[in-house]
Amino acid sequence: MVAAANRRWRGRLAARFAVTQGDQFQALLAGPEALWDLLHWLRAELRGAGAGAGTEAEWIIACGRGPITTPLAATAPEVDGPCFHLAGSALEAAKRQRLVLAFGGYDPVVDAFARYYSALYWSWTVRQREVASALRLGDRAALPRRLRVTRSAVSHVASRIGWRLVEAADAEFRRRLAER
Repeated sequence: MVAAANRRWRGRLAARFAVTQGDQFQALLAGPEALWDLLHWLRAELRGAGAGAGTEAEWIIACGRGPITTPLAATAPEVDGPCFHLAGSALEAAKRQRLVLAFGGYDPVVDAFARYYSALYWSWTVRQREVASALRLGDRAALPRRLRVTRSAVSHVASRIGWRLVEAADAEFRRRLAER
């Protein structure tokens, strides 16, 4: 997974992904523009990873925003600074609060969006999460084939999860994440 992430996002990384502690990994982005897309690509890649058959792993993605205090290096664990400490604190808070996305050093509105995002995630069924993930990745046309359902079934699920409202909130969340 780490190698695939490094290949896929190489043009957006200041320091490559690397495993840090067991099932944790880090990277340092060159800027915030790709963060939303990276988050959703990671969530799609991690879906089910590490879980037993028929279960879903509870992955948390934590991001920290701030300076680095060491020179850039090839991989993120070789770099240090407040951005990494803020991400670590956000991760610990997310574990206690059952969040799937967490942010440290961002505008408080971003934290509110992370809470909304997590609340929706936990209120949806596994199928609804799959559909929302695919829609967030812009994969609407391939979704029926991938899920082995009809287009009308996808539309029904999208309607049940209030996709139009989710999409509008996601657009603002995405805009806030991309701010410098």
